[in-house]
Amino acid sequence: MKKELKIIKKKKHIIEALKRCLERDVYSQVSLECVAKEAGFSKGGLRHYFPTREELYVALIESFFNQIQRDQIGVVQGMDLDTNDRALITTLFGIEKFLLDKKNMRILINIILYGFEDDKIREIIRKFIRNHLNIYAGTIKDLKGNASELDAEDRFIGRITQIILLFAGILEYIDPINVDTPKLIEFILKMYKTD
Repeated sequence: MKKELKIIKKKKHIIEALKRCLERDVYSQVSLECVAKEAGFSKGGLRHYFPTREELYVALIESFFNQIQRDQIGVVQGMDLDTNDRALITTLFGIEKFLLDKKNMRILINIILYGFEDDKIREIIRKFIRNHLNIYAGTIKDLKGNASELDAEDRFIGRITQIILLFAGILEYIDPINVDTPKLIEFILKMYKTD
């Protein structure tokens, strides 16, 4: 058990090193050697934990998803909300908070650019995006009180939400105007409400 925790800790350390490299450079200039040096490992030591570049990026994408989930859980602790509002606000705020972080946005853009060159990475990104689409669409379905399967309208509104949040993050990274997060969430909440 102690050995497994040590391995997890070292992998996290390497992923954090990759993030720092992607904050400074574009993905095409970030080699395994660069990440190894940043992490204080030899290239062989890094390959012990992540044999391929793809495996390292997969771990980074998974850490992003886990961070979003942790942020979502932390958003509503102590808030007096009904179940539907709680689910919606945690979904929106957790992901929006993640996307408006400039470091995360730079890393995410690098990952997406890498995905244009590598089919394996693109497939991982597609799964990541689809998973988030399903979270949004499921939240919308629940708000409508619909017990059936997700429908095209749920997915459409979910995709629009993804577009708004992703591009809000990109635009705030490139040309910040300090978007008011609660106002953005309130705007998106209005899209979900059905009279």
